[in-house]
Amino acid sequence: MKGSMKKLAVFVVIATIATFISAAIAKDGKGKHGEKNYCKAIHGEYAATSVVSCNNYIPNPDGTIKITSGTATQLTTYTFNSDGTGTVQGRFVMIGFSPPQSEPFFDMAWDFTYEVEDDGTITMDAVPGTGLFKSPGTDFVVYTLTGGTSSDSGRFSQDHKTIILGTAEPNDTVLTLYNGVVFHTKCNASRVLIRVGE
Repeated sequence: MKGSMKKLAVFVVIATIATFISAAIAKDGKGKHGEKNYCKAIHGEYAATSVVSCNNYIPNPDGTIKITSGTATQLTTYTFNSDGTGTVQGRFVMIGFSPPQSEPFFDMAWDFTYEVEDDGTITMDAVPGTGLFKSPGTDFVVYTLTGGTSSDSGRFSQDHKTIILGTAEPNDTVLTLYNGVVFHTKCNASRVLIRVGE
């Protein structure tokens, strides 16, 4: 009888542990190919500050290229949807661009996709065609992110509340001005994201 009770107790303990393990795995879910979906580990709203250094290559009517360069800061909110997609919106402020820009700051927004690995790494890519830079307080779109690359990669904290991002190499992003002029911009970014909501 005692042996049976011990076996039953061991079985109950094993069953309980298995239940918790299954629940933990289910929390992250599965990806579309059956793999573990770590994107669910990053979710909700994150407040972010970024420093971005860029060179802009804008074509002139005579065929020459006007190059502007400088640094910008971004104050934004990133929203992660737990499924590998998200949105960002905020303010883009130019600092020390040479030659000076007619618009020193913009309201901006774009969509992004992201991939998360179980080792704490994350990669994010802006979705071309979704990036809009507007004159502050208006609906006038100064330029649009229409192609090229705009990627960040980095790591997140163990509690998933802090994300550190940067560009491993300059992004070559294609932008289209309101007048139809298409130009390239090459940028490096450094970003810190802190979760502020679920």
